[in-house]
Amino acid sequence: MMYLKTATVKVETVRTVMEKMLATAGCDAATAKAIADLHLEADMRGVGVQGLNHLINSHLREIKEGVVDPKGKPTLVRETATSALVDGHNGPGPIAGVFAADLAAAKAKEAGIAVVGVINSNDMFLIGYYADRMARAGVIAMIFSDDKHCSVHPFGGVEPMMSSNPMAIAVPTDEHPFVHDFAATNYLPTYTRYAKRYGVAIPEGAAQDGAGRPITDPKILWGAGEKNVLQGALSPLGNKGYGILLAVEFLSGGLLGCAMGTEHKAEGAKKGHCFVAVDPGLFVGADQFRRAVSKRIRTLRSSRPAPGVKQVRVSGDGANASRTRAVETGEVVLDRLCWEDTRNLAKELGIAI
Repeated sequence: MMYLKTATVKVETVRTVMEKMLATAGCDAATAKAIADLHLEADMRGVGVQGLNHLINSHLREIKEGVVDPKGKPTLVRETATSALVDGHNGPGPIAGVFAADLAAAKAKEAGIAVVGVINSNDMFLIGYYADRMARAGVIAMIFSDDKHCSVHPFGGVEPMMSSNPMAIAVPTDEHPFVHDFAATNYLPTYTRYAKRYGVAIPEGAAQDGAGRPITDPKILWGAGEKNVLQGALSPLGNKGYGILLAVEFLSGGLLGCAMGTEHKAEGAKKGHCFVAVDPGLFVGADQFRRAVSKRIRTLRSSRPAPGVKQVRVSGDGANASRTRAVETGEVVLDRLCWEDTRNLAKELGIAI
């Protein structure tokens, strides 16, 4: 649970701080810019869980601890006209993600369809960012990424055996792409950690304790101390959500010879991502497809809203409205605790804000 308290900050201030922090961790200028672009885009879209929060709490920490090689660059292992296998060389996930997204889109434009697998990689964060990028290149995108930090119990189980395992689907339209980026869990781990810091409850059905009993107190989930140590597990979106989480593991892990779920704990385990791109020209043609889905979206938006709802929306509408405001004002709304953490870390690193 984020944004209970907020801080409004200049977009360029956040970008500069991000890039300087990444530079102190050993990233070259191009890598720092690419990673900052990804996290800043998340914050501008109102998806703070994948923005500055993950930069300071995940990305920088894993680079400094030697988990991620800041100088690792993706290379091709092998390819065909419709496929490619990319080695991320344990570098930052966003660098391999952009490389694979562009490669999949380019191949699909040539051959009609393409699948690109990435191995030996790390968290890409906000995978809708890459799907959006592919859709803007004119292809339908599907992306799957098995997370390596297990926090979710299997349906009917108790132990944290898998993670929130995000996937994204994006489609080109006459406006901004339709992007559906989601994890098939009732709640995200980061939200429960912020709920603990804010001293508020988490929703019913979001998690359970170590004995499998439903809980709403985040301190039971993470422990009462300052350090967060998982004591229970988050819940999947029922049996159907559980199946989606498993499917993501199979496509981004098993298919590519990478680890799945608890296998990530093994020494030498590799994390994978799977990118699928389809050119609408294979069937009805790109223009006709774009017109058809755009018409369908307009029909849904114009349908009668439920009581208390201003307008029916589709996936991505809220994020794009948030981004538009950030661009127009030159400011981004951040979670206040996250911004305070950032300022404290910047001070430690000798970075002026």
